[in-house]
Amino acid sequence: MARIPHRADNLHSRIVRLIRILLPISALALLSTTFLLARRVNPEDAIPIAEVDVSERARERQLTMPRFTGVSREGTSFDLSARVARPDAGDPRRMSADAMELVLSDPAGGRAQVRSDHGHVDTATRQVELDGAVRIETSTGYRMDTDRIEGTLGRLDVVAPGEVTGDGPLGTFRAGALRIDEDATGAVRMVFTDGVNLLYRPPT
Repeated sequence: MARIPHRADNLHSRIVRLIRILLPISALALLSTTFLLARRVNPEDAIPIAEVDVSERARERQLTMPRFTGVSREGTSFDLSARVARPDAGDPRRMSADAMELVLSDPAGGRAQVRSDHGHVDTATRQVELDGAVRIETSTGYRMDTDRIEGTLGRLDVVAPGEVTGDGPLGTFRAGALRIDEDATGAVRMVFTDGVNLLYRPPT
């Protein structure tokens, strides 16, 4: 005996077929909405940062971690580096720099390290100037502070024209000026001038 379809069964079948059609369409619409939302970018969030960086680089050329090495006439090697340097617009061989470090090493094994907050260098003439909290440390145990040193590295002759204070194996000292150059054998030497005061500290 054949079963006569009930109206409720027909309604149920139509609902199931409708759900099978609507669910994929709804899923597709939801997926598209997700992609649209994910790809929407507020330009005001990123452009100011990019504008500052690009405009700064366009306005001011600079070198990151530059390094300049060589040897003086008497054989002292020098290694001059900086955190950042800005070439002069008129002559790129002349630069101003921040966080400078100068290392001098003579043939006899002597070594001096000079650090400063700022400075200038002319790579053509090998002229240097380091200023702003200059600290000098030597391999013989001396530490000195001054405001500025300047001079040439081609024929090593560097001068601290202002007061120099420091300490070392002999004690603490103060001098009106300091000259760093080479003796006849090529060894680096430091000559204190313009009044030298030494507070001797005997070795313990």
